[in-house]
Amino acid sequence: MNRLLIGLLLVLSFGCGSKEEPVTAVVSAAPQTAIQAAVVEIAAVQVPVRVEVTGQVTAIYQATLSSRIQGTIDRLLVREGTKVSKGQTLLQLDSRDIQADLARATAEVDNAKAQLTRMKTLYAQDAVSKQELENATRSYKVAEANRKAVVAQLSYTVVKAPFNGVITEKKVEAGELASPGQPLLQMEDPWQLRLEATVAEGDLKAVSLGDKIPIVIDALGAAPLHGVVSQILPSGDPQTHTFMVKVDLPVTSGLKSGMFGRLQLDKGTVQTILVPASAIVERGELTSLFVVGADRIGRLRWAKVGRRFDQQVEILSGVNVGERVLMDGSRGIDGASVEIVSQAAPPTP
Repeated sequence: MNRLLIGLLLVLSFGCGSKEEPVTAVVSAAPQTAIQAAVVEIAAVQVPVRVEVTGQVTAIYQATLSSRIQGTIDRLLVREGTKVSKGQTLLQLDSRDIQADLARATAEVDNAKAQLTRMKTLYAQDAVSKQELENATRSYKVAEANRKAVVAQLSYTVVKAPFNGVITEKKVEAGELASPGQPLLQMEDPWQLRLEATVAEGDLKAVSLGDKIPIVIDALGAAPLHGVVSQILPSGDPQTHTFMVKVDLPVTSGLKSGMFGRLQLDKGTVQTILVPASAIVERGELTSLFVVGADRIGRLRWAKVGRRFDQQVEILSGVNVGERVLMDGSRGIDGASVEIVSQAAPPTP
């Protein structure tokens, strides 16, 4: 019985094989896609280890102008945004009372001077004593000192610009009463700016006076400015263990005090992998590039990227040293045959 079943199965198998085409190993008969592209070989390079420190742009020269005497504001000649020159009158207090005091003090000086002249003549004639001459001399000096004090008070009624700059804040209006020490105006020199940043004590050794440091001002774009370290405060904050570093900035259109900035400090070098930024393919939050193997087939491979160095991107994982990737990742097709037209040298930072 078993032999009969086996025989029937063999007959059925031969019968089916005679009516169907033989099975082949080809998965698809479609022609393989081919592209022409340049590649770059992956190599390990030395890149700087950079620390980013945030800071704020401030004016090197800035001043809060206050009143030294009490008086009513008679004239206010500027407002926010007004450009002023050194020595220019910005504000004037009512000076009528002080003018009257000056006239009185001047008259007293004239009287004291006339009395002194008279005493000198009489003393030359032995008509008065030396003591009387000294008293007249002393009275004249007191009167002159009093006049100078009133002149100084009169000068305090006029507030002038201490340097060339721009008015940034106006705290009073004409007709208000100004008191001694009361802030009236704020001004700064907008053409001389610097970035003030607090640097951790562990990173302080990476910066020295006179160093040129790249600074990125977010409001002005990604292109860095090159500032010069002008001051490192000798004492730090004991609570945060940070030190104030001041970096003078070049004159730049659009740069204003109060802007946010980031400076970069180099702390040596480290070995890593760089690829051209054009090789990176971004799909949502995923990053990839096309690796060309020894078989000249381009394959999409996911990668983890790190820092950016100008036109280069650091690859933390996903590719290995010695592999080749497409220079222009946007032209890549997963599984496509790659005809290599050129091979670029490994990028450098």
